[in-house]
Amino acid sequence: MTIGINCGHTASGPGYGAVGIIKESEHTRLVGQALMGLLRSAGVAVVDCTIDSSDTQNEYLAAAVALANRQDLDWFISIHFNASKTHAGHGVEVYTYEGRQYQDALDVCANLEGLGFANRGVKAGSGLYVIRKTKAKSMLIEVCFCDNQEDVSLYQGIGVQGIAGAIYKGIYKEVVLPSVQFPAAEKHDPTREEFIEFVGNIAQRDWIERRLVLPSVVTAQAIKESGFGTSELAVNANALFGIKQNGWTGRVYVKDAVEQNVDGSYRTDKNVLWRAYDSWEQSILDHNTYLSERKIGNQTEPNWKNVIGCGDYILAVQYLQNAQLPYATSKTYEESLIRDYIEKYNLAQYDPVGDEMAPDGYLWVVQAGAYKSLDNAKVLQRGLEKMGVISLIKKYAEQM
Repeated sequence: MTIGINCGHTASGPGYGAVGIIKESEHTRLVGQALMGLLRSAGVAVVDCTIDSSDTQNEYLAAAVALANRQDLDWFISIHFNASKTHAGHGVEVYTYEGRQYQDALDVCANLEGLGFANRGVKAGSGLYVIRKTKAKSMLIEVCFCDNQEDVSLYQGIGVQGIAGAIYKGIYKEVVLPSVQFPAAEKHDPTREEFIEFVGNIAQRDWIERRLVLPSVVTAQAIKESGFGTSELAVNANALFGIKQNGWTGRVYVKDAVEQNVDGSYRTDKNVLWRAYDSWEQSILDHNTYLSERKIGNQTEPNWKNVIGCGDYILAVQYLQNAQLPYATSKTYEESLIRDYIEKYNLAQYDPVGDEMAPDGYLWVVQAGAYKSLDNAKVLQRGLEKMGVISLIKKYAEQM
């Protein structure tokens, strides 16, 4: 899938955009660049069809179309901001060839309407040069009116990333997250018991191999955050944990986030980017890596360093929430994770049992093999040495 993005108008001179409360040319680039970033993060090939300068308006339009037509695009999208003589116009509208009601165009309008803009609909744009002349399926998006105070205030309150996310989400179903092919070993309609066993076994294996996050804690978080694998993120993005993009270079999924404020009230953050995975197992392993490596701001050590290697689930959960940046904004996360999940479902069964230390003067010895022939014993010893394992050959009575 290849998409061409045109940040509407030139940056200066002929072809410069409307100037209202905000400058169209500046903000088409802000939104367009953010949109390109989202698409590239999702693995979509993006062609930047933006023209920053030109001798004439017509030359600018022709140059943008020429860039688009050199490529075999699936979509050509031009970002604009509207303006009206009375400064009373407001809302979002999208132009397509002959006003074709493409579902993606309708969804872009609906998503921006969901952010508070008036939905002016999908309209005929055959008279617009970039719509008429591009070979690819095209849409020109008028995000809002740059000379209307209500629209501008709403736009600034949402932010560039939120606007780009709404557009991205309008087209993502076609170009960003196609139906994921689950690995055959993963069952994605498990019972609760099957889900616990699936996550618990992977978390247990990872603890043995990397000793990062205690299996009971990992499993409890997966249950709580994904609803036993039934959440939107788990189903559409293979994500069992709500981990935001935060430097992730893989695929992303866009959805709103409900967060709890310091005063206990709740807010909804629009069009948040979440990590998306190829499988639930990848999600579990990345969750553990994320906790072991994530640094916040100027931190020199990982934010959740005390969680890593902690063998007590009560302490590990406390460390999650008592870090400089708590893992979850919910005030009851710590108590709920322990009471409602780890202890209710006996998730400590996946945690390591207490280690038994040999008494003073003794060591635990691993015996690799026993032979009648000394030569055969030496063959094994040489093989072990090639693997970096030091071994001793001793003679014992057979009854041992």
